[in-house]
Amino acid sequence: MGSNRKVGIDCRMIKESGIGRYIENLVLNLNQIDNVTKYILFVKDKNTFNLKLNSNFEIVSADFVWHSFKEQFGFLKLINSYNLDLYHSPHPNMPYLYFKPFVITIHDLTMLREKTGRASTYSYPIYFLKWLVFKIMLSFAVLRAKNIVTVSNFVKDQIVSEFKIKPERVSVIYNGVSDSIAAVTNKEIINQVKSKFELTKPFLFYVGNAYPHKNLENLILAFELLNQNNDLILFLGGKEDYFYQRLKKDYGNLNNIVFGGYLTDDEISALYSSCEAFVYPSISEGFGIQIIEALKIGSKVICSNNSSFPEIAGKYAFYFNPFDIEDMKKSLKISLKLPNKNHRETLLKYLEKFDWKKSALLHYELYQKN
Repeated sequence: MGSNRKVGIDCRMIKESGIGRYIENLVLNLNQIDNVTKYILFVKDKNTFNLKLNSNFEIVSADFVWHSFKEQFGFLKLINSYNLDLYHSPHPNMPYLYFKPFVITIHDLTMLREKTGRASTYSYPIYFLKWLVFKIMLSFAVLRAKNIVTVSNFVKDQIVSEFKIKPERVSVIYNGVSDSIAAVTNKEIINQVKSKFELTKPFLFYVGNAYPHKNLENLILAFELLNQNNDLILFLGGKEDYFYQRLKKDYGNLNNIVFGGYLTDDEISALYSSCEAFVYPSISEGFGIQIIEALKIGSKVICSNNSSFPEIAGKYAFYFNPFDIEDMKKSLKISLKLPNKNHRETLLKYLEKFDWKKSALLHYELYQKN
């Protein structure tokens, strides 16, 4: 890339779970591999942006709420003012009237395909209207993007099918595992974390949000059937938003269900390292970073047998039908009795393809082409 080339990246969601990991690791690794290109990073507030980056990175405050009118006009005006050679939106919401070259990342099509009012705090008519606007905006972004990045072949196939576009316009770039997630062998640290959350019995672990497609209700019901002897805990970790509050209201009175709320990376690492199994019951997932985090640490992984999970976890996980509570219970019961089937060296070799540096390098090459 020439030294005068400017690439803008929307980093406003860097503090969000999931997508925030993607943005942060992309930026940190671009910082290591490219000191020539001029990168303009648009953040919510540059005063609270704490990544240390090289001088070819410029941080710009862009306090515009995503999916808002201000984003469509104020944010558009801001990014236009930088006269970028390429703009990268690491999520599907693009200012509709941006006509210069851009690439977008689509992590999944869950919002498009799981059309249910339970996925929103809005009434169904308002939710449906927002869903319709999202579908139209996404369609225009896909049709006009120079390239579309996605995180699994599963999602690539969905995008090609949904929007009737050529497969070569979609690049699959896998996510990686953050360095901040690592195995914890210090029993004192593990005991401190377990004590904080009152984990006095062996436990199953889930971390992530509680959106309806995460299927936590079915997991709870399957766990209740499994846990007749009251010898296990189901620990659910994730920022206590509206969806977790709703789940707590419905199931918070059940014995041996622990809602942990927001967890630090150190706590997540300790919980992966000490759980009986990491369980991921989602019915629609583009990738599932937690699966490779858990595998890297050495957790037993039990997850849904649909969407992207078989592609990402391969033979290294146990699977269940997420729509069938009885099958979930049965699979959990069998899987918990079996030894962890992963040969460590073989597993780590397999996980090498999920690497943030490789991901950033592929993004860099994509930026060069466009």
